Amino acid sequence: MTWISLALRNLLRNSRRSITTIAAVALGYSAVNILAGFSAYMFKSIEDANIFEQINGHVQIWKKGARDHGGADPGKYLITAEEFAAIKEFAGKDERILLAAGLLEVKGNIDFNGATGFFVGQAMVPEEKEAIHSRSTALRSADGSTYIGKPITRETPYGIAITTGMAENLEMDIDSNVILMAPSINGQMNALDAQIYQIADVASESLNNRYIFMPLELAQGLYDTTGVSCVRIMLEVNEDTDAVTAALRAQYPESGWEIIPWYEVSKLYLRTKRMFDIIFGLVFAIITTIVTMSVLNTIGMAVVERTKEIGTLRAIGLKRPGVIWLFGIESALLGVIGAVTGLIITVGLSLVIEGVKPTWEPPVTAREIVWEIRILPYYLLTTFLLLIIFTSLAAIAPARRAAKRSIVDSLGHV
Repeated sequence: MTWISLALRNLLRNSRRSITTIAAVALGYSAVNILAGFSAYMFKSIEDANIFEQINGHVQIWKKGARDHGGADPGKYLITAEEFAAIKEFAGKDERILLAAGLLEVKGNIDFNGATGFFVGQAMVPEEKEAIHSRSTALRSADGSTYIGKPITRETPYGIAITTGMAENLEMDIDSNVILMAPSINGQMNALDAQIYQIADVASESLNNRYIFMPLELAQGLYDTTGVSCVRIMLEVNEDTDAVTAALRAQYPESGWEIIPWYEVSKLYLRTKRMFDIIFGLVFAIITTIVTMSVLNTIGMAVVERTKEIGTLRAIGLKRPGVIWLFGIESALLGVIGAVTGLIITVGLSLVIEGVKPTWEPPVTAREIVWEIRILPYYLLTTFLLLIIFTSLAAIAPARRAAKRSIVDSLGHV
């Protein structure tokens, strides 16, 4: 306790220099953890977008070759009604799986009062689609809404959802009657009536002018089939993705099936994570260097100014390790006080942003969403300990130089 009390008194002797160093440590600590919190928000947003917002699910089951060649001959690669029923039965026995939903991909033209446009669409049982989509939390707008209009259910097999971009381009609105046209899996042109029930936002800017969602029954009628393009599996928790993927691959051999986890459907998550890991590593290295040099300068100046004091302490019996220990404690206190201050700044800023709910429009989305800074206890603790270690080590070199000087030379220092 005497050592700590003495170290605190020494820091207060030059309070301006100590405050400057503490500020450098605090700002460095908060900058690293604010970046880490924002990165965690970004990762969660991309994960949510891939799994829930884009209705990909955690795992997808496709016929072998369907993703590469299904566009040329979709009928050849569809999962039949019997195969789909068998998959649902297998999934129903696994407690980790909440839902196995069939999805049919469709392409065609939409006609509204003679104005036509090309569309790409997804078709699912509406309640199953909503069960997946409702799990998304990271890409919500400020008011939480994702569409205007009325719900699409099993009782509205002719109701469809279009994007805001498509609605603007073709001047469509809620309750507009349209005609959907597409070649069936047999190659014959087919057309069905539909009605606009929803005008929805999508989490992909590239789809904002052409995406349509429709009930599975309507799409199967348009394509004249009872099959589905793939089965999308939603799990209780994201962490079970790899285990469930392995179980499905054991059940459905690679020779005839493709079992794909969500992060392989789109490489954006992995690429973005690697990018942010590199950025975070570089920022942490730069900030740690700046903080360490700041502490090194502070302790170095203190050693020079207190050379006679060190000689006096040595003369009354303080050993050389004691000198190093004293300056090490002073340096560690700078790190502790600075890190605690940085922790307060980080948590305070996170709470302010949580209360204000600022919005932004990320590059890959077509809507403004609420952004946040997440509190990561592991990062907070790790960076706290690392900064204290680095600031403590910064005192060793100047303290050793001072301790090695003879008592006579120290007392005679000018």
